[in-house]
Amino acid sequence: MPADLRALARSVVCVGFAGDSAAAAPIAELRAFAPGGVILFARNVGVGAELRDLIAELRTCGDVPPLIAIDQEGGRVARITDDTVAALPSPMAVAATGDTGLCERLGMLLGRDLARLGITVDFAPCADLALDARNTVIGTRSYGELPHRVAQFSSAFARGLERGGVAAAIKHFPGHGATHVDSHLALPRIDVDADTWRTRDLVPFAGAIAEEAASIVMTAHIVLTALDSESPATLSRRILTGVIRDELGFAGVVVTDCLEMDAIAEGIGTAAGALRALAAGADLLLISHQLDRAYEAVDLIVGAVEEGTLPLARLEQAAARVAALRMHLASKLPFAGELDADAPIDAARRAVTVLRGDVRLVDDKPVTVISFEGTIADGAAGTRTEHYSLSSALRARRWKSEVMRVALDPDEDDMDLLLAHVPALGARNFIVVVRRAHLYPRQAQAVGRILDAVPDAIVLSVREPYDAALFPQALRLACIYGDERLSFDGCADVLSGRAVAGGRLPVSIDRNATVR
Repeated sequence: MPADLRALARSVVCVGFAGDSAAAAPIAELRAFAPGGVILFARNVGVGAELRDLIAELRTCGDVPPLIAIDQEGGRVARITDDTVAALPSPMAVAATGDTGLCERLGMLLGRDLARLGITVDFAPCADLALDARNTVIGTRSYGELPHRVAQFSSAFARGLERGGVAAAIKHFPGHGATHVDSHLALPRIDVDADTWRTRDLVPFAGAIAEEAASIVMTAHIVLTALDSESPATLSRRILTGVIRDELGFAGVVVTDCLEMDAIAEGIGTAAGALRALAAGADLLLISHQLDRAYEAVDLIVGAVEEGTLPLARLEQAAARVAALRMHLASKLPFAGELDADAPIDAARRAVTVLRGDVRLVDDKPVTVISFEGTIADGAAGTRTEHYSLSSALRARRWKSEVMRVALDPDEDDMDLLLAHVPALGARNFIVVVRRAHLYPRQAQAVGRILDAVPDAIVLSVREPYDAALFPQALRLACIYGDERLSFDGCADVLSGRAVAGGRLPVSIDRNATVR
C-alpha cells in the first residue's frame, strides 16, 4: 500500500464549495483535502478581483495546483456573466452560422480569457445531438442533429479552448441528446440498437478523440441499453473502459458528471457511485456541492482498496492520469497572440435565421415586443423591473420600444386583457418572442391569437427553433437560438438593418415541432 492511500484517493476527486471570495470559501479545508480538482459555479463568482483572488488561493491546495474547472459553454450555460471573459452565443447559434473556423476562434477567445483568470479546465463542449424536441436540458447547448456536423463543430470548439490555454472536456458520453429526461432529476434510458448509436450519437465523440481535440471526456448518467442495460454509463465498465479506452483509444482523463445529480444520488448514492465509477474506469470523480459527500467517497475508496475489492492499480492509474494533466496545465500559458474580440457579436448576428418574410423593422414606427417568459407566479406578467431584453437592445439602437411580458403558459384571461390592449397601440412594429411554445400549448394558442390581430407581427423563436413549425400563418419568422444579451444584441442589429442575417437551421423542425 502507498504511504498515504487516503491522499491518493482524494487526488481523484473534484469538489465544489460555497463562497464567492477567498475569505468566504473554505480554503483551509480544501487545502487539507487536497483534491484533484475544484469546480466553480455562479455561486463562486464574486465581483471585481474576488474571483481572481479566489482562484489564486485554490491553486495553493496542493503541491501542484488542482484542476480549476468551470462550465462555460456559451449561451445559457455560463457561470461567469460579467465582462471578465468573453460572452459567447449558444452552440446551436454558432452552428447556425455554418462556420467551424469561427467556432474555433470563439473557443480560443474563451480559453484565453479563462486561462488568464487561472482556470485550467472548461467542461465544454457538448457533443450531444439535438434529437428530441422535448429535450430542454441539452437544447441549444447542442450544435445540432447531424452527427458529422456536430463532430466538426464540437471538435473545433475543443481545439480552440485547448489552444487558448485550458483543457476542453467533450461531453456527455455516450450522448444525452436522444432523451428528454433530465439526469439532474432522474435516470434517462436510451433504447436504440448498437448500430444506430454507433452511426449517430457516437460520431462526435469518436471524432474528437481521434483528433485528440480534447484532454477530457465527461460521462453521462444515462443507461444505453444496447451496451449496458443495467448501469448508467458513468458506472459501466463496458462503456468507460470497453468503449472509451479499448475501442476509441482515449488516453486522457475521464471525468464523471456530478455524482450528486439525482440519477446517481437517488439510486446507488453519491459516495457508492464514486467508487463504482472509479472501478468502471473513471479517473476524476465530480462531487460538486457537499464536501462531506466527498469525504464519504474517499472513505469508501480507501476501504475498497484495503479490502481488495478495488485494485490499487486502478486507483493509481486514475491518479496518475489526473496528476499528469495537473502538471501539464500548471505551466500552460494563455494564448498570447491577437484574437478577434468582435467574433462573438459577429457570430450572434450571423446566427439569426430568417425562415419567412423580411424581418427588418419599418422605420419611424415604434416597437412593441410581446415576450413569453416566466410564470404568473414568479411575477413575469405585469412586472415593472425589466431585465435585458430584445426591447432593451432595440432602445440601445435608438428605437422607441416597449416590452409586454407574458407568462410562458398564459391563461385565457391574461390573453384577453393583452389582446384588448393591442389595438389601442396603433401602427407600430410588433415582435412576438416565443420560448418553447411547442411545449406550452396555451402559448402556441396565444401566439395564434396575436397573429390573428396583427398578421404582420414578427415571430421570433429565442430558444430551440422547433416553435417555428407551429405558425404557418406567420408572415415574418426568425430564430436566434438564445435569449441572452449577446443574442438579443445580434438580433437587434439584424432587425434594425445594421447587419444581415445568414443563419441556417441546425435541426429539422417539420417532423419534430408538435404541441405536446
